[in-house]
This record gives sequence, C-alpha cells and structure tokens, in this order.
Amino acid sequence: MGDAEWRVEAYRGMDVYALVSQQHDYGVRSLDVAGRWRYEVRVCQEGADPADAGDTELLTSGEQYFATRHAAEVAAFGAGYALVDRLLGPAQ
Repeated sequence: MGDAEWRVEAYRGMDVYALVSQQHDYGVRSLDVAGRWRYEVRVCQEGADPADAGDTELLTSGEQYFATRHAAEVAAFGAGYALVDRLLGPAQ
C-alpha cells in the first residue's frame, strides 16, 4: 500500500487499516488549514492484501475534516469498526 503510515487493528476477524493525512490548500493562509486532517480506511479479511481492491472495502472522511491527527485516527477506526459490523451483522 505504499510508504504511507497505515495503522492496522484486528476487529472481529477483519483487519481495519487507517491512514490519516493533513489537507493542504496551497495559496491559503496556513492558519486557515491548520488542523484539517482527514482519513482513509480499508477493511479486509485478516491476513488479506489491503491493496487488492477486490477483497477490500474502502471508506474516506470525504469532506469531513478533524482538528487533530488523533481525532482523525479515532474517527477512522470508529468508521472501520462500524463498516465491519455492517458487513458481518450483529456480534453473537
């Protein structure tokens, strides 16, 4: 998946990968874009290749931004866990 700093956590037999990055709008004052963090999440079976689009579900924060890297990461894993719950149904 490249050299980006992906974090992975196992959840209900699935791997949830999260990548957070800071949005940069060039030409805009840096104070206006400070804290504009977003995320990308990939969910796949444990041990599967998250770069294989055929075996991976993908989510992004879209137009939603977060004030800190930590807030974006917490939101990313929360969204990933929710996706796993939708895919697998209620936990037994």
